[in-house]
Amino acid sequence: MIVQAIDLFEETGKVSQRYAYWLSGHQQIKQPLSGLRLVQQQFHIFEPLTIQEHVAAGVYITFNTVSPLNKLQNTTPIQVLPVYEDAQVDWEVTQESKFSWSQIFMTWEQLASITGESIAQVKAFFTRHVSKETGTPKSLTLTRTLSQEFNRLIQRDGKQLALVGKLYNLVLQTIEHMQVQSHIQQCPDCQKKLFESQNIIEADQFASTDDLAEQVGLTHTALELGFAVITGMSIGEYQIEIAFRRALAQPNSNQSLASRLTADTGWTQQDIEKACLKRFGVMSHQLGSMQ
Repeated sequence: MIVQAIDLFEETGKVSQRYAYWLSGHQQIKQPLSGLRLVQQQFHIFEPLTIQEHVAAGVYITFNTVSPLNKLQNTTPIQVLPVYEDAQVDWEVTQESKFSWSQIFMTWEQLASITGESIAQVKAFFTRHVSKETGTPKSLTLTRTLSQEFNRLIQRDGKQLALVGKLYNLVLQTIEHMQVQSHIQQCPDCQKKLFESQNIIEADQFASTDDLAEQVGLTHTALELGFAVITGMSIGEYQIEIAFRRALAQPNSNQSLASRLTADTGWTQQDIEKACLKRFGVMSHQLGSMQ
């Protein structure tokens, strides 16, 4: 089944009834300024389909959320997607799936106006830090700062000016994070401090991010971004891995592995399973059976 994105939603924001066999969901769009848009979408796709969409040139910042409350998925990085020229894209889903996200779109013209740079300079920044290819995304760790800015955005008071300010703040914070991450990737001294933080977590699984940052001499944001650079995991995911190792080294008990880990780490069982799948490729109960 092939559908056009422009035909998917009714004026109410719900998926059109003619596509009800294949999917359900809804969409909400806020466009406080020309060239600036916030789109919140949720999909439950029942049958294989391909959604074709016209994508305008600009920058897309996508936050994965948990339906229906727009709560962020803590283990999921955000996606930064530069599109250098208008394009037609196909989004193919081959099996039953659920998606929920909030996405900010800003044209190159709008982005240039808030950064004080020319359009060419803004595009050059993204070709250096993301990709020279149109439509190639970059994953960026969801830091505490970005999470707080996102929560301020969705708790907006309905005033258009306030919404514009919150969108601007979130976009500029994302750009700053990209710059910090790029610096870390090229800085041996920062990387040395990050490896030191990794060793501290090995010794103290419950070390807080604030304590880690203070001990190794990095800002909170630099630590969060850099830790993912050197390990491929967020600090929370790495702490869960340490918990996995220790739990698997203990004798079996009547309590499931996921329950033990949830009690030990304070993470939800959903986050535990995501971390387990990402690191080991199996669910926690399957990992437990390998002891």
